[in-house]
Amino acid sequence: MADNGDHKKEDGRSPDIFEEMDSEIGSIDRERKAAERESAVEDLERRFAIIETLLHVSTSINSTLNLQELLERIVDAVVEITGGNRGYLMLRDPDSGELTPALARSEDGNEMPHNSFDLSLSVIRKVAETREPLIITNVGEDEDLKDKRSIVDLNIMTVIAIPLQFEEQLVGVIYADSDRISETFSSSDISLMNAFGSQAAVAIENARRHGELQKIRSSLERQNISLREELAGKYQFSGMVGRSQSMQSIFEVIRKVASLSTTVLIQGETGTGKELIAKAIHYNGGRKDRAIVSVNCGALPKDILESELFGYKKGAFTGADHDRAGLFETAHRGTLFLDEIGEMPVDLQVKLLRALQDGEVRRLGEDYSRSVDVRVVSATNRDLAAEVEKGTFRRDLFYRLNVVPIQLPPLRDRREDILPLAGFFVEKFAKAMKRPQPTISRGAKELLLQHDWTGNVRELENAIERALALAEGRDALDVPQFEHLASPNNLEVFIDEEASLKAMLTGWEKEVIRKMLIKNSWNVSRTATALKVSRQQLHNKIRKYDLNPII
Repeated sequence: MADNGDHKKEDGRSPDIFEEMDSEIGSIDRERKAAERESAVEDLERRFAIIETLLHVSTSINSTLNLQELLERIVDAVVEITGGNRGYLMLRDPDSGELTPALARSEDGNEMPHNSFDLSLSVIRKVAETREPLIITNVGEDEDLKDKRSIVDLNIMTVIAIPLQFEEQLVGVIYADSDRISETFSSSDISLMNAFGSQAAVAIENARRHGELQKIRSSLERQNISLREELAGKYQFSGMVGRSQSMQSIFEVIRKVASLSTTVLIQGETGTGKELIAKAIHYNGGRKDRAIVSVNCGALPKDILESELFGYKKGAFTGADHDRAGLFETAHRGTLFLDEIGEMPVDLQVKLLRALQDGEVRRLGEDYSRSVDVRVVSATNRDLAAEVEKGTFRRDLFYRLNVVPIQLPPLRDRREDILPLAGFFVEKFAKAMKRPQPTISRGAKELLLQHDWTGNVRELENAIERALALAEGRDALDVPQFEHLASPNNLEVFIDEEASLKAMLTGWEKEVIRKMLIKNSWNVSRTATALKVSRQQLHNKIRKYDLNPII
């Protein structure tokens, strides 16, 4: 058979047709793969753009601790990222656990009424229950939402709702919707929105806690200011009780030195009010807005007192497990009140003198000094000049402390102050006990004026408080409330024109028996013999007047 030049394959196709078909199939496959690659690249670019936007938003929301400003940024960010028309944020109330409206905004940043989102609450509640983001880019294709009246009425095409969670607790839900089908988000972006929700929740909690701390700080500042004002008023020397010439002279000294940083030494018997004078000096000077720090130099062992005054470094001694500032540092730019300075050990006096001279302190265990600006006011019930002569107090320290001396007289030497002080304490304790303020009878006044007051003002204060406690709401404090102050050598103080003879005799008898019991060391037989009564009669009187050794 002659060859006609036509070559065909077994399937009847010519080689050219086969090659053309293969070429077309290859071209289609390449185009498909190219399209897939292009789509993948576009998807990556889209996701990278979302991630970049979320990072920018995260930086923005973490740059403010103002809760209102933060909520606005979160809502605006979600609306911008999702391409929505509006956004809504609900926060969980920490007390009730209910979701409450927080903010509603339009895409142009204007606030919207919260009730405009009422029809979207079913979506928000669903997200709150499931704790999972909800992203629906085409509501018309969603079986659960497409027929809902709320969705249809608002012509909503895209819905995005994100739970805000912090430490496994729901903080709130952020919601956005649009009347356009979204081409920006898909279900694959759920993890990204979850991360954003967590970041937003952390920012909200931080802002909330910052706000709470600010409120607490403001409250403390207001209390601090109020306390400083109260203290300043309490220790205004112009309002301190003291009509005697000696106290008026002391007030004049306070007026002159309060505004200075000069050291002041207050000397006087126990109970004369040395600390009160120290506080008056502080609160009437330029340091009144700073602290006044007090320490009793006679109440602490030497080593403890040294660490209290100057502080210590961690490891300086057994038990020093942290660095600690001393009272000199604590009182920086304020006042340090050294009570009972005469009790300070001599070797510690050297270190105190150095601190006063140099204005520097060195903590125990450290090899460098710290500068301090402290006004020192000290007090003692000893005669420091005599202590210097005996060698128990350093002369150089005495001169350093005694720049401005104030000598407080005992109460027995300024009897004209007794009744004004008594009136002041009556008012003070009546107010504290929430009782009407009683008067003081003539007999009681005589008793107060004739008492020796070896405990000075403090003893008088305690006597008035005791009298008010025993008065049980009486209109006047009378002799019986002060009979423990009477002396058998001054029985005339029981004579009171306003009291009955029986009351006066009762007070006299009780005091005589008490004094004789004390004189005879509470021996009933000896006391009965001294009073020329039987033991049984004396026992009856002791029971009647409730006398016992603790009185």
